[in-house]
Amino acid sequence: METFDLTRLTDFDFEAVCKDLLEEELGVRLEIFSAGADGGVDLRHLRPAGESLIVQCKHWHRSGRAKLIEHIENVESVKVEKLKPQRYILATSVPLTKGAKDKLFDALKPYVLTPSDIYGKDEIDALLRKHDHVVRRHLRLWLTSASVLNSLLAKNVLTRSQALAREFDKTLWTYAINPSYARALEVLDDKRVCVIAGIPGIGKTTLSRVLSAHYMALGYELVEISEDADEANRMWDDELSQVFYYDDFLGQTTFDEKLGKNEDSRLLSLMRRASSSPNKRFILTTREYILAQARRRYERLDRHSFDVHTCVIDLEDYTYRARASILYNHVYCSQLPQAVKESIADPRVYNQIIEHRNFNPRIIAATLADHEFLSGRPESLVDDLIANLEHPQRIWDHIVRNQLDETDVKLLKIMLSFLGDLHLSVLEELWVELGESLRTLRRALNVLDGTMLKSVQQIPGVYVGFHNPSVRDYLVSYVKSDMEEMVSLVSIVKRFEQLEALWALFPPTVNVAVADVYRKRKEQFEDVASGVFHAEPAYQQKKDYVRRAWLCLELGRGVNSQVIQNLALDAASVENLVLNASDSTDLVSLLQSLSRDEEPRVREILVECIEWAVEWILSDLSDWNLIQEADEFLRAIEEYDPTAEVSEALDRLDSIRDDYAEGAFEDWAETRRDPTGSGSEMKQIIGYYEGSDTDAPVDRDDYGVVLQRLDDYDSTHRPNYSTPRIERAISARSEAREIQSMMQTLRTSSD
Repeated sequence: METFDLTRLTDFDFEAVCKDLLEEELGVRLEIFSAGADGGVDLRHLRPAGESLIVQCKHWHRSGRAKLIEHIENVESVKVEKLKPQRYILATSVPLTKGAKDKLFDALKPYVLTPSDIYGKDEIDALLRKHDHVVRRHLRLWLTSASVLNSLLAKNVLTRSQALAREFDKTLWTYAINPSYARALEVLDDKRVCVIAGIPGIGKTTLSRVLSAHYMALGYELVEISEDADEANRMWDDELSQVFYYDDFLGQTTFDEKLGKNEDSRLLSLMRRASSSPNKRFILTTREYILAQARRRYERLDRHSFDVHTCVIDLEDYTYRARASILYNHVYCSQLPQAVKESIADPRVYNQIIEHRNFNPRIIAATLADHEFLSGRPESLVDDLIANLEHPQRIWDHIVRNQLDETDVKLLKIMLSFLGDLHLSVLEELWVELGESLRTLRRALNVLDGTMLKSVQQIPGVYVGFHNPSVRDYLVSYVKSDMEEMVSLVSIVKRFEQLEALWALFPPTVNVAVADVYRKRKEQFEDVASGVFHAEPAYQQKKDYVRRAWLCLELGRGVNSQVIQNLALDAASVENLVLNASDSTDLVSLLQSLSRDEEPRVREILVECIEWAVEWILSDLSDWNLIQEADEFLRAIEEYDPTAEVSEALDRLDSIRDDYAEGAFEDWAETRRDPTGSGSEMKQIIGYYEGSDTDAPVDRDDYGVVLQRLDDYDSTHRPNYSTPRIERAISARSEAREIQSMMQTLRTSSD
């Protein structure tokens, strides 16, 4: 039997749910009143004859039955006696026994007509089961029902994604519905792929988590992508409904931060594959300007029709009502002193916050976290909120310059020197190598965890990372503002990934001051690069010498160091190291970098590397995606080939592709058995031949059979559900009144 976790509702949520439930149950329209001045009235219905129905909502789930009964007997009964309504209904989130109901009935009669007019937790659960559309109307209520919460942590969440599912759980506490939710849901249901874009802090990650939770509630398996599109392909299961979640898929600061790890063709192939699969959803997030950078850099991304798959979140999505809900939810769910919460309930206070031109959910959350966890002065909260909205970087600058010591800042710099989250054991090793004790690390983590950093329990252990991307943004600007900070970053490089991050976050090609630091510190960079080139990876992966060689070629040229370039050339000369490449984009980048040098030794290495690269990409052509990836890879490196090696490989690949496609068509044209190949792959094969000048290797009759079987495949793999309708249109006046009612619950919560 379905139950609902009412403890997750705010006071105002609870009133709104009770209003909708009782309107359905009683067949009357109820008006909602501002808390604090209600005189014992939360909801009211007046009949033409002057008869009144009054509803009082008590969200006292933390206080319990005894305190509720005492309050009703000593306070509310007096109010009710003054009001003398024809009928009085009490609704509470507290579970009530028969004895508790009898005491409440005795205190409130004759205005409570029968004990049935007292609704406890069990009665409200029963009404919610009866009026399912009311549950769907309140997103937080639906996504925190027992069945949905269980799905967040149960079998349809892959083990590696369970930490993310727990993050979803936290997100649902403070999420405020806004128009972007309905738009994104429409894109996903129509196109099955949605790229959520927007400015930093606007709520892209929050929206993507709520959307993922929505599909998990419908039975989808959650698959988190953290590195590249190949992760999704490895976890793909044609028979399962799956939602793929890829946050910041193009990087958090600049597109170059990804350094080619998410090769464009593979990503687009995955998007096409998901679009053609009825039981798949693919949710990606990125900053708008990073998407624009990527499209300028990669022709395939620019050609792709991102517009039909993109849901852009902008400030217009945050209506007056949505902004108020964001502020209210964060304040309500915080551990701030009650007096501070009550100060936000003043319209003169909350209006200047929610009407601010720079309103940003992340700034609201970060400012509250500053006061909650770092002992900010409670009386200054409102002033700090306004100041941080005026100057978004101010919040982190205030913390770094006024509340942290050198050890805390050193930890932040170490985290900045990596592009991703770091396993705690690796962080501990690095911390000790830098001459610090584990005791000081634990102290620094205690200070920063929950504000600028976060620690997450994942398999196989604890990972530490930035609390949100704005922290990295601030630290990048902090370092750029003082070149001595840049020098201090170089001194903590002990892993190759740190050198990689330094080059990605502070490229000398776009900043004269940074370039000057690189040149002046040439010998230091040579020592650092030589020390980390063969170092074990900080992450759980093999050494990727192709990637390391490419980066050191670029770095060596940037600081005019032959020592660093020789590290790269020596590695690129070893066949086995090239044949163990991890990523095709890195291999393309290495070949491109080698092709820019006319020195004879480099030209010889280029020819050898192209030969090995062709062997590497053709070594596994076991499915259609690998064949198409090989084609795109070979075409990408063809211009760097001074021989005919690549051209000959493309001719061989055309024959291999036709043979593979012919086998796939035969497989799907055989009607006496189920096809062994996947429907999504067959669709990709058909799409390829329809878009090319080459005839598909299949006769017309078999082609018709394949198309019919694909139609049947679509119908059997299409999820059957209805999307809840969430939003309601309300007038500006009633919206303002509803917001005032919501904010006033910050003052009157006794629970």
